[in-house]
Amino acid sequence: MAAVYSGISLKLKSKTTSWEDKLKLAHFAWISHQCVLPNKEQVLLDWARQSLVAFYKKKLELTEDIVERLWIYMDNILHSRKLQNLLKNGKTINLQISLLKIINERMAEFALLGSQRSICVVLSCCQGILSTPALAVIYTARQELTVDLLSQLCWLACRQPGAVMPQLFEVLHLALGLYLSIQRQQVNPRRTFGEVTTHLLQPCLVLRHLLLAGTWTQAGQDLLRPALGRDIRSQIEAVLRGGAFQAELLPSYKEELLDQQQGDTKMGAMKNLLAPLGTVTARLVDAGYCEPSLQAAVVANSVALLYKLFVDSYLKEGNQLLCFKVLPPLFGCLRISHLREEQLQALSASDWTVELLALEQLLNSVASSTIYNIATDRIRHGETQFRFYRRLAETLLNHPQAPVPAWFRCLKALLSLNHLILEPDLDDLLASAWIDAEVAESRTQKAQEALIGTLFQTFAKLRQVPRLFGEVLGVICRPAAEALRLPVLSAGPAAVLRECLPDLPPSQVLDVWALILESFQSLVLPDLQGDMDMALKSLSLSSLLHCVMVHARSLDGDSPLPVVRRTRRTMDKTLRGLVKPLLDLLCKPQPSVPEPWQQRVGDSALLLAHTWAQVDTVLGLSCDPYRSEPGALAGTAPEPSSLPPLLPGVEARQWKEIEEFAAQSNSLGRYCLEQLHLQRMKNTLLQASVQSEEALLALRRDAAYILGSGRASLTRGTTASWDGQVGTVSALTYPVAHWHLVMSNLTILASYLCPDDLRYLADILLRTLPTSKAQEGPAEEEPDITLEEISKAVLHSPLLPEMQSLHSALLLRVTASCAGILCAGAQGGPALLRQQLPWLFEGDYAVVAHGESRFPKVGSEGVEPRGEIAQNLLSLARGDSPVQLEGEQLESILRLLEVLSALQLDSLPPPCHVHCVLLLLSLAGTVLGSSCSPSLTLRFLMTCYRLLGYLQRGKSAQSVLRVMYVSDIFEITLTSLFKASRRFLVDMDDPSWLEFLQVVGTFLEQPLQVLLQRKLSPELNFGKILAFLSSSQLRPQAAPGTRSEDQTPLGQQLLLVSLTKLCQALGPLVKEQEQHEALEAPRELLQAAVVQAGAVLQLCTARGARGCRLPPPVLSSVASLLEADVALCSGHGGTDHVLLPHAALYQAVYSQILSELPDLAGDTPSLQAAVQFLTLFFLAPELHPQKESVFTSVFQSVRKVLAGLHFRRYHTTTWEKLSLPGVRFWCLPSLHLSCDSGSGS
Repeated sequence: MAAVYSGISLKLKSKTTSWEDKLKLAHFAWISHQCVLPNKEQVLLDWARQSLVAFYKKKLELTEDIVERLWIYMDNILHSRKLQNLLKNGKTINLQISLLKIINERMAEFALLGSQRSICVVLSCCQGILSTPALAVIYTARQELTVDLLSQLCWLACRQPGAVMPQLFEVLHLALGLYLSIQRQQVNPRRTFGEVTTHLLQPCLVLRHLLLAGTWTQAGQDLLRPALGRDIRSQIEAVLRGGAFQAELLPSYKEELLDQQQGDTKMGAMKNLLAPLGTVTARLVDAGYCEPSLQAAVVANSVALLYKLFVDSYLKEGNQLLCFKVLPPLFGCLRISHLREEQLQALSASDWTVELLALEQLLNSVASSTIYNIATDRIRHGETQFRFYRRLAETLLNHPQAPVPAWFRCLKALLSLNHLILEPDLDDLLASAWIDAEVAESRTQKAQEALIGTLFQTFAKLRQVPRLFGEVLGVICRPAAEALRLPVLSAGPAAVLRECLPDLPPSQVLDVWALILESFQSLVLPDLQGDMDMALKSLSLSSLLHCVMVHARSLDGDSPLPVVRRTRRTMDKTLRGLVKPLLDLLCKPQPSVPEPWQQRVGDSALLLAHTWAQVDTVLGLSCDPYRSEPGALAGTAPEPSSLPPLLPGVEARQWKEIEEFAAQSNSLGRYCLEQLHLQRMKNTLLQASVQSEEALLALRRDAAYILGSGRASLTRGTTASWDGQVGTVSALTYPVAHWHLVMSNLTILASYLCPDDLRYLADILLRTLPTSKAQEGPAEEEPDITLEEISKAVLHSPLLPEMQSLHSALLLRVTASCAGILCAGAQGGPALLRQQLPWLFEGDYAVVAHGESRFPKVGSEGVEPRGEIAQNLLSLARGDSPVQLEGEQLESILRLLEVLSALQLDSLPPPCHVHCVLLLLSLAGTVLGSSCSPSLTLRFLMTCYRLLGYLQRGKSAQSVLRVMYVSDIFEITLTSLFKASRRFLVDMDDPSWLEFLQVVGTFLEQPLQVLLQRKLSPELNFGKILAFLSSSQLRPQAAPGTRSEDQTPLGQQLLLVSLTKLCQALGPLVKEQEQHEALEAPRELLQAAVVQAGAVLQLCTARGARGCRLPPPVLSSVASLLEADVALCSGHGGTDHVLLPHAALYQAVYSQILSELPDLAGDTPSLQAAVQFLTLFFLAPELHPQKESVFTSVFQSVRKVLAGLHFRRYHTTTWEKLSLPGVRFWCLPSLHLSCDSGSGS
């Protein structure tokens, strides 16, 4: 056999053997253990290598299929466990250089031509070599082959990004790791620098850019694991740092970048390596290595990296200037540094974004590395750095890019380095970055806000804020197309000023105030009439002055007297020299429709008037010396009334004209006039004579004016949003601003509004509530103010119930809307419904708002409307006078009920309480159309009964019993529920259905408790309830072989819940009357209820016996039934010798619960009901099986439950939730708790 196998080598070399046979022989030789070829592994590898080399050198003709199979054969050998074991055992396998060369050539071919043939198997062969240290040593020995391989792998990924295989990145990761190990061992820095800059710099930077851009990790692609991508980027940076920025290259960089000689000029081996930075930048900007559009992005992405690597490598004491000298050449690689004017104009916003992001990173590196020292640069280096940064600033300001956030951040970085860099162009900076900037996108707004904030902080530290404001005023007042400007104080700049102004000393605030006044009076006011541009400038200056006056720190009693006097003079000058002249312009004869410039002047005048009044009030309250100082209007005629005026010195006739002017447009002026009236209300309330009739009438007039001013605009509504800044109020945002003003001051306004105004407020509030979750807006960002957000905040405000008049008006508006929907769904027409349910349509809002009852009082002299109301509701529940609601109507009512649930119904006055109860009972008794889905129907009824339960827990719960008996409530509720249960296409163990049963049970339980507590004829009411339930249970079936609607499984559960609540209520009553030896009526009622409940339970547990788990309602009911049975038997002298009526039922349930108990561990309600039944069962010995111990059986089941719970803390929490006193003696010993002494075993 050895002779046979030894001929394989000859056959592989033979020209007569077909390549198909050669591949079979080679494969057979590799896997066979009997092949005795000397050095077989090396022979077979060499044969495959020689065949491939011969083919690629055109010495051998092979088909593509054979070539691919040769690669596959070699790959199988390289990845075989057999080869790995041989290498691990010390055997030497030599790979020839020719194999590595053809692998590198294939990579170059794939990258250049995009060929996909055999690429996977070639990559796999390369991976096999690189991942095996004994084989990869050949790459370590031939460093140039590793460099070439790495270069080709990078180009393969970069030039065909859409056709890259995941395997490529694994190979690339291995190749980079191998090269880094070689680089660290390299002793010739010149060689390493040449390899990196010549072969690796360009492909590595392109690949890094593509990795950062997420080319292979975007949605829908799974080519590159994020962690592997990060590792490759880190390896690329390490390669560049180790090649281009070695410590040995520092002298060459110094020789290239510094003008003077730096001490030691001995270069050694590096003396001929000149201009390393020039070499790097030349390779970076060299044309042709990738597409021009891609290259621009690569260059911009790379300059910051190269600068960071340089700084990290060479920054140390004394090298700050060297690190700066690298900055201009790298910045020169960016297009914005050298393009001509027309070329810069042609750059798109995306181009500017890429370039400015690179510049931002460069400047951040300078700032974080403390490369720029102002004093050192000025004294030692002749302001070299400062002049460069000034050129950068000029470039940025000569080509403003307000839509690009990075543009603002670059300016902020320059400002942080040295404010003198931007100070010569401060006016251009303010114009292009603030006053004239068109900023809409949120990220850009944040960048702008950060720049303006830094600007004000810087000048505040320099105590030069007045100078900064002087530049701002100069920009605002210089000729410009004002109509194209955005508001000066949008949300961002206004927030900056609000933060800055309180920290300024009063003297600087007064200087700023005086500057604005002077600019307004000298540059704007003289040319205001008829000039739209000047009118817009006046509005900008008014907004600025408003911000300064309102947000500056207020004076107090400790303020220096000179400051107080100056403030008083400035206030008087503002009123006399600015506010009154502007208001006078509004009182001149005007055309029927104000011109645009007049509207803007009106906005400006009324904004300043409102601001002056507000600041004057605050100063008067907080600073006594201010109040005692005489004002400029001290000598004018006194006001005829003792009440405060809107503004001192302005006559009522003039205000009438101003109000007529403001009423002609929805604008800032109208809003400010409302603020003036509100301010007068506050001033009136501050006076001691507020209780006078004159003051009360004035308060009502002001409140009515404020509300009426925006009535028309609110009726129309708007979808606009407002940023909360006074200066941005416009015709579009005025409705939001007006509604915000009214709702924010409800506590002041509500007490002085008439009933009609309260109805109007309730109507708008209800109409502007959000109708869906999507309309509420995102929660992540702080959204602008909208009508919906304001109304939602008011509805959930804890102050709303305190304003009883508005609360009642809103409540009646909700109920009226529900009644309107019911009226629209009436089958017999609205007139018939009004006749049958008159309480739904009583619209006397004033009566209810003031808490007066519309229902006759129950008493010896009163007339009881109980019978009529109950019969009408019962007729509605039975469907005799049907109201049918469809899906859309039901959705509308559900939205109204959500509003109702937010109104805190537990504190309603009796008439409102009764009205709500009757409305909810009417809603629950309606017929629901075919378009109402079962889930919607269940949600609707659950909402109705949850609200009814909430009302029954309120302070006015007993008022309902003035118009209906408890038995009537039971009958109306269950009649409608039995009818609706036919539509509930849900499983009996569905969580929503179980929750609904719990809600209904809670509601039915509450009137029964009131009945017992108040002793309201309990026997009579219980008898009626039991008679109704008995008739429901025994109602004849509709046809032979069918069930009545009450006998459906869901109807049975409803009936069972009702009987359970009845038994639970009758039990204590029986015990109480037994103690007093009272009549037997309660006992007979309880006995009848137990019999009925037992019959229903038999049906429900029969279903459980067929393999279904008993639901929680059944478990709870059987426990209550057992407790009632025991209570009845105990009245006959104990249960020892009395057989319980439903003994067989209890024993069957006991057996089923024992088997199901371990499965109930995760269902707390079911577990609680089961434990309660077992406790009661244990206390009834006559039920115990004779052949087993109940204690032992129950104890074993409980231990199984606890065994399924893994944490002791959860054990305790679970059992604490059960809260059953009788459980302790048989289950808690397993939790190491004490047992009751009389428990027994």
